[in-house]
Amino acid sequence: MRGRFSERKARGEAGSLIHQFLDRLQNVKVLDPACGSGNFLYVTLQKLKDLEKEAILYSMDKGLGSFLPMVGPWQLYAIEINPYAHDLAQMTVWIGWLQWIRFNGFGSPQDPILRPMEGNFRCMDAIVDAASVPRSKSGGDAASTPKEPDWPRVDFIVGNPPFLGGKMLRRELGDDYVDRMLALWKDRVPAEADLCCYWFEKARAHIEKGGCKRAGLLATQG
Repeated sequence: MRGRFSERKARGEAGSLIHQFLDRLQNVKVLDPACGSGNFLYVTLQKLKDLEKEAILYSMDKGLGSFLPMVGPWQLYAIEINPYAHDLAQMTVWIGWLQWIRFNGFGSPQDPILRPMEGNFRCMDAIVDAASVPRSKSGGDAASTPKEPDWPRVDFIVGNPPFLGGKMLRRELGDDYVDRMLALWKDRVPAEADLCCYWFEKARAHIEKGGCKRAGLLATQG
């Protein structure tokens, strides 16, 4: 009798752990602050769904309970300055989600509409707040001082920020933009640094402030 009770207790605890794990997984938030067409977020969603499926099948196989797959695009966040890429990234993750559901035998959504994700996907500059930069170049007052944009609070940051050597910044971005960028980041990023370094510093500071737990960003070599 005691053995059966211990077994039921152990199975109940195991089922509870799986439920807690899935609940955590289904609430993970991931940000790509330079998402482009959404490739990194597409892969992120696929991996989250694969992990969710593995846990669900394990629970069913061991008789620990059945759970519904709940991981989806709504857990993804993005920043992209190019309007076309911003729209394309949203389509990419929605199509990826629909494909995964179909290929893994979880049926088809009753409403397979690719819904816009304006609350999660932001079309904006990730390192200089455009709203703080006046259109007039005559500036010089307090209102013309550039500000650092806010990134959403998430659990993880992933991505491949743009590579652009320090010597090419002015040629590609223009003197006005570079002057404002350097003024904003002068105490944190060297003026000759590659453009991607601004994303690294922003991600580091975001973690330090509690806005994120971990970050994984690609960079140039050397």
